[in-house]
Amino acid sequence: MNIRRFKGLFAVATVIVGGSFVLSGQVEAAPNTTSIKASLASNYRLLAVASSGKAYLARSTGGKVTLSGIPKADTNGMTLSVLNSDGAYVGPVMLKYTDAKGKTTTAAKATKGVTNLKTASGSTVSLGTIKVSSDQTFASLAKAAPSSAVLSRSIAVSGGRPPARANLGKGTGVSGAGVRKFADPTENKAGADADNDGLPSFVDVDDDNDGKLDLVDDKFFNTTQKDDGSQLGEALIGTGLICGGNCVNLNAFNVTSPSASPTVATALNTMISTFQGVFFIYNTDAVKKNFTLPATMSTIGSFNVDCTGIKWCSGSTAQAATISPDYPTATQQGDNALPDTDYTKLCGSKVIAPTNTVTNGQVQKSKPATWPAAFTWDEAASMMTEWLFTSCDPDGDGFSNIIPSVATLQSGSAWTNEIKPRMSGPDGLKVGDTFKYTVTKSNKTVVHSSTQVISAVMQTSPNVRSWGSTTLNYATSANPYTTDMISPSSNTVSFTFWRPQRMPIGTSESTWMDVGGLTYSFSGPSGGCTITSATTSSGAALTVQSGSKGSTFIDTATDATPNPANFISVTADVSTCKGTMGQWSVSAADRAMNSSHFKWMSNQGGAGTPGQPGTPGQPGTPGQPAPQGPPTPQGTPGQPGPAPTNP
Repeated sequence: MNIRRFKGLFAVATVIVGGSFVLSGQVEAAPNTTSIKASLASNYRLLAVASSGKAYLARSTGGKVTLSGIPKADTNGMTLSVLNSDGAYVGPVMLKYTDAKGKTTTAAKATKGVTNLKTASGSTVSLGTIKVSSDQTFASLAKAAPSSAVLSRSIAVSGGRPPARANLGKGTGVSGAGVRKFADPTENKAGADADNDGLPSFVDVDDDNDGKLDLVDDKFFNTTQKDDGSQLGEALIGTGLICGGNCVNLNAFNVTSPSASPTVATALNTMISTFQGVFFIYNTDAVKKNFTLPATMSTIGSFNVDCTGIKWCSGSTAQAATISPDYPTATQQGDNALPDTDYTKLCGSKVIAPTNTVTNGQVQKSKPATWPAAFTWDEAASMMTEWLFTSCDPDGDGFSNIIPSVATLQSGSAWTNEIKPRMSGPDGLKVGDTFKYTVTKSNKTVVHSSTQVISAVMQTSPNVRSWGSTTLNYATSANPYTTDMISPSSNTVSFTFWRPQRMPIGTSESTWMDVGGLTYSFSGPSGGCTITSATTSSGAALTVQSGSKGSTFIDTATDATPNPANFISVTADVSTCKGTMGQWSVSAADRAMNSSHFKWMSNQGGAGTPGQPGTPGQPGTPGQPAPQGPPTPQGTPGQPGPAPTNP
């Protein structure tokens, strides 16, 4: 899966346990354009992706769909895909089928299929009727496109669909022709198909077909890290589970799926609804290039997000909330993009947000009268600068906004903000969820437009298994932390932890999976700790990289069925990181900044109530320092990744 975001949540489309995102870059007027028109059942969306990664998206209305204003040059090699009414990726549109002799045939008789358009010659590309398969895994044209309209390159099909679609491109090992040596973001474009399996790289989780997910594949990622600390371009979307207290790991309960235990399923849903989010990161260079500084509320512009029908952030049942990137204290309200006392300043008059009062310099929050009765309002919501995502639309264009911090823009720093799904299970955040977002200046000039597919979601946290000689018992206590964990009596600590889990990909996996290949770090109240050794339970030593801000190491294990006997052992020097107040954290991240964090407080059993989000290098709510960001894609110590919400 190509991870060159905004270089396309993800101006490249991304699917991380399933895919990549599609990046479009600067949008310029192009007189030499064409429109793609088709008949498609209502509420489906047609996604056109140029080989470069530029994306064009439109919803079918009244059984018709039109993608307008596409530069003709972008149609050369362009692929088409369908999204369903919930915003999930359905599959590629097969433009033509051929038999073993190369003759045009039906889907049932085909051995090969064609997915790429040729450069459009006219003002309109008419596709006729697009039929979606009954199993929602691919689409095809009712009447095959003529050879003059499509490229000759073909891919193998069975029953009309590329076999790779069943598992989002995840292979079982390199075999056969079509595998490209450089299935890599530096060589393989987001709209291309490096391994010729029928899935363009923005949605292919295994671009080189070696059986290893791109996001933890060291052969896939060999790009040089940028000066700003990113590897992925100007903007990216990453998922994060920042668990503080009541953290769930399947191995702690000896189950391979939450469905095996009602207790685990309930606890997992509660954790996900409280602590899981999608993080939008816009890097320093992009901020400086695309926004006039110093920024004010009237010059920030908009970060419009189209949720494409995803249940948790669009429609009448959506419960997604947005977290302000600024701090809530009265003394800092002058720099706050959304002052706690007036959320309408940027969100608009229809925003649904906490009712706030300031007493002795402290902001007190209460449930807003307009907060929908069916939506969650819990301790987490009441402690955060939070508003209902669907209600924040400052420019009144019908699309909800991610709001940057004025102070962040004025400082020229990257901005990070979060959408919290607040829904779990089949209605919650998942691989394949597709977003389109547009960044505009205050004068409505489009800076970037991108369609991206969520590529990876870790649904559990890397729970600590044992601390010193004490094995934690999650079956008897939701927060089974020991006295030594709360305040280590020695400068050397040893502990073990279980890898986090993800949901199964496609049809090849019947259970959830322990995620292998992740980069791990360990931090205390005063910052990153120095790891002196890390080994797997099988005895394999893991290479540790240490710097001035702590250590990281990359797990060598591959994905595997959860098993409590499989864990990682760590010994660390905490003399400079233990402090007296704040959070401890075991953090895991893949190479595209999807992360999972297990956190606890040094002054109490469990992480306590969530605090305010912290920006990179700055503190969060007093007494609750902002966490170290997930490790950078290359695992380089001392370069924090996005700073997620501080639980």
